[in-house]
Amino acid sequence: MPKTLLASLLLLSLALPGCRRPAAPHPFQLDGLTWDDVRRKARGTPACLAMWGGDEERNRYFQQTVAPAMAAKYGISLRILPLSDTAEAVNKLLNEKRAGKTSGGSIDAVWINGENFRAAKQAHLLWGPFAGFLPNIRFYDGEIRQRDFGTPIEGFEAPWKRAQFVFAFDSARFPTPPDTIDGLRQWIRAHPGRFTYVAPPDFTGSAFLRHILMHFGGAADEPHYRRAAAQSIAWLNDIKPYLWKRGETYPSSPRDLDRLFANSEIDFTMSYGPYFAVQRIRRGEFPPSTRTFVLRSGTIGNYSFLAIPFNAANVPAALVLINELMSFDAQLDMARVLEDPFPQQLDRLTAQQRAAVEAIPRGPAALPEAVLATHYLPEPDAVYLDRFEKEWMEKVLRQ
Repeated sequence: MPKTLLASLLLLSLALPGCRRPAAPHPFQLDGLTWDDVRRKARGTPACLAMWGGDEERNRYFQQTVAPAMAAKYGISLRILPLSDTAEAVNKLLNEKRAGKTSGGSIDAVWINGENFRAAKQAHLLWGPFAGFLPNIRFYDGEIRQRDFGTPIEGFEAPWKRAQFVFAFDSARFPTPPDTIDGLRQWIRAHPGRFTYVAPPDFTGSAFLRHILMHFGGAADEPHYRRAAAQSIAWLNDIKPYLWKRGETYPSSPRDLDRLFANSEIDFTMSYGPYFAVQRIRRGEFPPSTRTFVLRSGTIGNYSFLAIPFNAANVPAALVLINELMSFDAQLDMARVLEDPFPQQLDRLTAQQRAAVEAIPRGPAALPEAVLATHYLPEPDAVYLDRFEKEWMEKVLRQ
């Protein structure tokens, strides 16, 4: 999902179409209820899910697969509210809170993580805690339910999707890519014009920058950040003259980066979706010889979460929807159809379930789940991300 500057929360007005209904008379509470009680309350009611709408294949899947399944299984009428950016939903909730709209809100569940979660939680825009109440939470590692980009979760969001950064290259052009930050710098300098990255604040571009920051020590505290940021800026300026277009311009989106790679204008592309190359090969966009790799020191990964707004009109339906999306069957189907990485802990599955996951066809462009798992690096604290992007804009982009 694309990341967003926290400054976007200063927007005072944003109208989101659809998914509106009369205000509920009383807020919903879990006290004294069982999961069966929640399902009974949810049956025959509508639910609105706000989610990033930038992936057409995923949009079709939710409209044509998830929505009919929710209707058939639970009697829930699911509507999807597509967002160009999750901050749209956060801004909407902020405006509703300022207007005193404490119930009957326009969103029942929202796909969120990172800086947007941090902003929403700090502004008290989320309902909960609820995650521990969900039966399917048992499939997810307890560690990843603790913090999101450094922000304590405390049950205000539930995990459902996993992502991990990978690089892609064409093995027909060269067989072995550089798999260290120092090796990548040497490769870029030796092959002028054949490498670039997406300009922040795009999420993929920002993630690439974070790998450089972490290589030089990360952002555990202020002294660590200042030292790592200075060395990272120097590294980025060192490679700038050797980038595509001599670093005078950068691709504005992952789609633009992929197009340059597909047209053989550059030799690498990158994504937060570890199986994105599999999708591009299947669509005929990338050559079959495309392969993916991770850095020897690891690549950043994170989980996407689902949360419930503080004024959701239909909390029971939101809880049932989130729990269903977290289920083994739903995750297995999304791994098969959308080529999503499987997010649940394999040791929490039955032998039959594990066999089904291991049988998912991935293709030679995909790294094994075990390789991704052993090279997984958690996201740094969100408080430093916006700051480092601003330094990049001032000290790299404008130099």
